[in-house]
Amino acid sequence: MVASSNPFDDPILETETAYTEQSSVEDKEFSASPAEASWQYLGDLPYRRIPIYSHVQWRSSCPSSMQQNCLAWYPQGLSKPQHLVDPKEIRNWYQTTTQTHVKACPHGGPIATCTVPLTDSFRTTQLRILTNSGQILSQQEFPPADYRERYNAVDILCLGFTSRTTLVVVLNDSLCFTYNLKGQALLQPFYVCQESIPLLQAKVYEGGVAVLTKNQDAAIAELLDHHDEEEYSQTSHLSARRIESDDLSHYALVTILPTSEYAKRHFCTFSTLAVFSRLRTTSQHPELFLSTSDNSVIVVEVSTIKMTDVDCRVRVNSPIVDMVFAPNGRFLACFTESCILTVISTSFETKVLDFDTSEGSQQVPSQMEWCGEDSVVLHWKGLGVLMVGPYGDWLRFPYEDDTVYLVPEIDCCRVITDSAIEILQRVPPVTAQMLSIGSIETSAMLVDAADAFYSGTSADDNTVRDIAASDQLIPAVETCLEAATREFDIVQQKRLLRAASYGMHFSYKSIEAKGVVQPSPTAQEFVVAARKLRVLNRLRHPNVGWIATSAQYDTMTPIGVVARLIALQRPALACSISQYLGLPKSVQIFARASKAAAYVMAAEGTDAQVAEVATEIILGGAGDHSLHRGAYATVAMAANQAGRPGVANLLLLLETSVVDKVPALLSTGAYADAMAVATQARDLDFIFSSLMEYERSCLANSSDVSKAQAAFLGMVVSKFTPEGFHTLRRYLQTTADVKSVTNLLIRAQQFAAAGTAMAQRALQEHDAREKQGLLAEASRIFGLGKDTALHKASTDDYAELIRDQETLRTKHNAPEVAPPSSSVTSTIASVIKFAAIQMRDQHRLFSDAEKLAKKYRVPEKRFWHIQVIALAESQQWSNLRILSESKTKSPIGYKPFARAAIRGKQSSAEILKYIDRVSANEERYDLFCEASLWKRALEEAGKLKDTRRVLNVKTLCNSNEIQLLADEMLGRLAQ
Repeated sequence: MVASSNPFDDPILETETAYTEQSSVEDKEFSASPAEASWQYLGDLPYRRIPIYSHVQWRSSCPSSMQQNCLAWYPQGLSKPQHLVDPKEIRNWYQTTTQTHVKACPHGGPIATCTVPLTDSFRTTQLRILTNSGQILSQQEFPPADYRERYNAVDILCLGFTSRTTLVVVLNDSLCFTYNLKGQALLQPFYVCQESIPLLQAKVYEGGVAVLTKNQDAAIAELLDHHDEEEYSQTSHLSARRIESDDLSHYALVTILPTSEYAKRHFCTFSTLAVFSRLRTTSQHPELFLSTSDNSVIVVEVSTIKMTDVDCRVRVNSPIVDMVFAPNGRFLACFTESCILTVISTSFETKVLDFDTSEGSQQVPSQMEWCGEDSVVLHWKGLGVLMVGPYGDWLRFPYEDDTVYLVPEIDCCRVITDSAIEILQRVPPVTAQMLSIGSIETSAMLVDAADAFYSGTSADDNTVRDIAASDQLIPAVETCLEAATREFDIVQQKRLLRAASYGMHFSYKSIEAKGVVQPSPTAQEFVVAARKLRVLNRLRHPNVGWIATSAQYDTMTPIGVVARLIALQRPALACSISQYLGLPKSVQIFARASKAAAYVMAAEGTDAQVAEVATEIILGGAGDHSLHRGAYATVAMAANQAGRPGVANLLLLLETSVVDKVPALLSTGAYADAMAVATQARDLDFIFSSLMEYERSCLANSSDVSKAQAAFLGMVVSKFTPEGFHTLRRYLQTTADVKSVTNLLIRAQQFAAAGTAMAQRALQEHDAREKQGLLAEASRIFGLGKDTALHKASTDDYAELIRDQETLRTKHNAPEVAPPSSSVTSTIASVIKFAAIQMRDQHRLFSDAEKLAKKYRVPEKRFWHIQVIALAESQQWSNLRILSESKTKSPIGYKPFARAAIRGKQSSAEILKYIDRVSANEERYDLFCEASLWKRALEEAGKLKDTRRVLNVKTLCNSNEIQLLADEMLGRLAQ
């Protein structure tokens, strides 16, 4: 049922060999000592100590002054006493002068280690990320070069991994660094709290990092990424600040918690902290637990900054100095100043345990962690590891070396030393019941019968048949399968699988559905279990170094396993596993793309050859390129990072996903191609992002900002699509600096549009000097074009008009003589109207208005109209009469004068003076009607012999006399 060939060979690295199982013991009789012989009982619960890797060589690529097998890193040239010759003595001396931080990624993941001096003996150290078998994943000097003037190695306070494999390093003043497993920075370093405040404690938890300052304030930084819902950050506290990565794929929410005010108000101090994950809180936001000096705990809700005293003083006899939550979040382990280990429920309502450790040590343990969900493990230097159960039972595990580091897991505890890695784990209940000495479980009897059968001895099948007759055979087979997946020893795994296979011979039944014979559910479970074991054994191989248990595998899911393998830089293995387990096509494509990217990074050959092999890896036997959308772009970006732009371009020709192709083109520097693809897809977001990325690239590649902007605009005009040009133009029009859009338009030789944009901004400007400068620049721009002479002349006239307006205001010492305006007409009108106020200067004002009209070539008829309207509006009737008599014949006639008088409600005599000089009878009739001079209007209608006008007068007039005259006239006209 399981393929015999190994599907996990890694074709990328020639140094890696296939993991061959210990087949040499397959044919041996199972005469080893019983499994229970190696168990240790914690009360009624059996525990086992499982060695995983022994004689581990913790590698380092940097030279060391002392080559030895240990997790610590010692810089070359570190002085040591000359009398120390023995390696053990040297190691002990280094342990007294340095401290090594060791933390591991959850679910059996890699290990991060960093050695810091206890004194300022060396300034930089090595931050290493290693597999459990000692292979280096990444290594870098720390602190980074940009921070070495202010910080050195001794400033490192703590480090740790989040559940998303993010390595967090915190310094003494809360400066926080974040890295992925490749050692690449995810976020720019940021301060969790104020820069100048030193920290008392910092703890990295599964969702980020929390700190406690020496002034008793606390802060928490939640490390999130694009997989988190955006609504979550919107429900955080208003004071939370957001820190984003350059590519916006990762971000942090930093919330300052003013706990010092609470401490001052209640006359207490805080000793230690612990973070309750947001996955287990009712508010779906993390909660911070702070122990107080008065034997209690304060719970701070991060989303509301609400502080609650749980008042556990009756249950805790002294201040708590360390707190750790159980993996399931139900219990909290507390260690007090009086050396009492107290386990209490998270709600602080139920105390589970009080255990006194003072007989063994009066010191606080160097580490306290949970071993699964049933026990707490503590480590003291020189005393080994102590495991305490829920009923006060205990076990002690001695270790020769003091360099012991505990890593809590959901179902076990990883123990890391300088030379080995092992697991402390409660024996799974199914295994304990089945493999205990003298067990009468049906599964145990099935295992015994199978052992006898495969050893070649005569066996009675009646035992198995009796089990089958009692309907207990299938549960026994399933128990064997479950126990096999929880075993680490390959011999024991095969023994249990053989027992399950043996039992299935007596219970196997095929299911026929629509004429197709299908395996039974038990047979399908057998295949699943066998595949899981093959995967877990491959992951535990030293070449991979991932210690994953069956429970951890189920928690991560096979897809998560593939994703982490890619993060561990094992894409070939991830590709094989995804295909072997039959994972969704999208996962397989992602794995193959990662494998192809790894190949491109390391391959040699021509661009065409490398691209061809990479394409074959991506396709994986499927010839349709459209089924692998996004994969080519991923590999192309890797090729570009490896310095193979030719390979990247060849691969991008096959990419059909716009969402993936545009970012890939941008990353390779093909900005014009990215713009073309975005334009073809009509995606405005990608069009705009292409523009911004290219501008950022220009600014980064040139120290001269003006040259960078010139290169950017030149590329947009000459190489980008028109849609890109107009998108940039619309965006620049919304900015405050008008020069940006005019520079773009000038570069495109659109001088009319550029000058118009500058002139429009001048119209919006209130400062006269600034407006003059903008108009001068607009005139200069208009002068660059061949068909913008009219635009230039108009702009120059307007600038001259503004100066004339200022001259008039200064001359007459009055702002209202010529208010700021863009119209010659309004300026002339304001001068004429001002004559009504300054009657002594009427002659000068009329002369100024006439000069303006001549200067700006205002037509005579238009000038007369302006004067009539201005004089009428300012009630200068005498000047209006003078104007009408200034020439023998008015160039605009006398109708405008008459209408001005009518609208100004002048006397009938005044109105008639103007109407009588109107020559056209039709116009005279209209003016008489407008002035309500009905009798004269009737006379004009009679002269025109127009019955319609007569009837109009009769209808509008309310005078009986006029109406009788209208009837008489209608009678005469009808004859």
